[in-house]
Amino acid sequence: MLIPRFSLSQSATHLSITIRCPYVKFSSSTSNDEQNGVEVDFPSPDEFYFACKPYYLHLYLPGRVIVKDVPNYTYDIDTSSFCFTYEKETKDEYFENLDMITKLLHKNKKIVPNAVEEIGDESDDEPEEDEDEPLWNQMRQLEIDGSNKIFSSFVHFECFLDQPKETLISTYSYGFNHQYKDIFTNFDSEYSLIFDNQSPDTFPTSSIRSRRLEKEQSDFNVEHYLVDKYELTDEELFHYKLTIDDELNDQDRDDLKNLKYKQFLIDEPVSIYLGLIDLLYAFAYDQRITQGESCCESSWNIHKLSSTLSWFDTFTDLPSVLIACCRRTLTYPLIRSFKLAKKCLSDVIEILSSGKRAILQCLLQIRRIFLDEEHRYLLNTLYLNDYCLWIQTDCQSKWLESLIEAMKHTIASDLDEDDLGLDFDKQTFSWKVILHESSDSDDISSDDNDENC
Repeated sequence: MLIPRFSLSQSATHLSITIRCPYVKFSSSTSNDEQNGVEVDFPSPDEFYFACKPYYLHLYLPGRVIVKDVPNYTYDIDTSSFCFTYEKETKDEYFENLDMITKLLHKNKKIVPNAVEEIGDESDDEPEEDEDEPLWNQMRQLEIDGSNKIFSSFVHFECFLDQPKETLISTYSYGFNHQYKDIFTNFDSEYSLIFDNQSPDTFPTSSIRSRRLEKEQSDFNVEHYLVDKYELTDEELFHYKLTIDDELNDQDRDDLKNLKYKQFLIDEPVSIYLGLIDLLYAFAYDQRITQGESCCESSWNIHKLSSTLSWFDTFTDLPSVLIACCRRTLTYPLIRSFKLAKKCLSDVIEILSSGKRAILQCLLQIRRIFLDEEHRYLLNTLYLNDYCLWIQTDCQSKWLESLIEAMKHTIASDLDEDDLGLDFDKQTFSWKVILHESSDSDDISSDDNDENC
C-alpha cells in the first residue's frame, strides 16, 4: 500500500483533510463508497483512517473532531483529490503542527529514561515536577550569558582549546545525538576524504575541537581576508532578502511522508539546538551568495562551513557555535567577510523566528542538495534525516524563543571580529611588512633604471 500525499487545514470550527490519490478508479456519479473502494474510519476522535486501493493513510490528529456515521467528503477529478471536512469538538480551538507530516503519521510516545514506578507512596497527590525544567533552565542561562559579555573570555586563542563536557558520549561517535559509530568502516576510504575529520571512526571525540581550531588557523589566508574586507563591493550580497514559503510544497510533503520514523532519547539536548544554528548558518550563507538559487557548489559551501557536518563537532555553549560559524566563513569559502557572516547570523534568527515549518523547509532543502552528491548523501543519514524528524517531534518552541533572544543579544553587543582567535593583528602586520618591503624593492629598482638612463 502507498501513503498518499496529504495536507491538513483548519478554520475556527472545522478541520479539512485533503488526500491526493491519482491512481484510484473513482466514479463521482455514484455515492456508494463500497463501489468506489473508499474506506474511512475513526478509531477515536483524534485518529483518522483512510483506505482506497492502492492507498492507505492513518493519521494521528493534533485535536479531537466530531465523528459522523457517514463520512462527509468531496472528490476533485481535476486534481484526483479527496477532501474530508470534520467539525471540531471545541470551537475556536487551534490545532498546532498541521505541517508536521511525519509526526501526523506516527503516534508519539514519550520515552522516560530509567523510569521507576513507586507504589504506595502517600505523596502521590503532590503536583509532579516539570520534566522539561532542567533543560529550560539551561536555555535561559544561554540568554543570561548573552547579555553579560560572554565573549570576554575568548580574547586569547588558547581559550578556544577548552574541550566540551563529555558525559554520555561515546569516545568514537558522531552524527545526530552521537548515535552512530563505525559507519565509515563499511565504505571505501575515499568516502571519509571529503570530511575535514578524515578518521571519524578512530579519532577521539574529545580531540575534535582543538584539532579543528588548529586547522582553521593554519588554513586562514590573511591576504584573501583583507581583500574581501576592504574591496568587496557586491552590495547585492548584503541586500538579499531570504525568502521562506508560507507552506510546504509537494516535494517537501513527499519527503516527509517517506521519512523513516524513530523516537529519540537525547543525551545532550542543548547541543542539538546549537547544532541546528550551525546547519542553518551554512544554509543561509549559501542562499545569500547564490541569491536563493542553489548551484553545483552549494553542497560544498554548506558542508565546509558547518563544523557539525565537516568535523562532526558538537557544541555545548552559544559562543562556541557563533564563533565557529564566523571563523569558517573567514577561512574557507570564496567570499570571506565578517560583515557577511553577521548578515547570515541575522538570517538564522529570521528562520528560527519563523517557526518549525520554516526550519523544516531549510533542512529539507539541505537534505535534497546532499541527496544527489556521490559521497555527501551520508550526511543525510548521520544528521539531516534525524534533524527533520526531531524538529517535528521533540523540538520545543519555547526553547527556540530563548535561543533567539540569546543570539540577538550576542550579535548586537558582543560578537566582534577580534574575538574569533584568528590572530588578525599579527598576520595583518606581517602582510603590511611584506607590502612595505615589496614597495621598497620597487623604488630601488626604479632608481637603478633612472641611473642607467
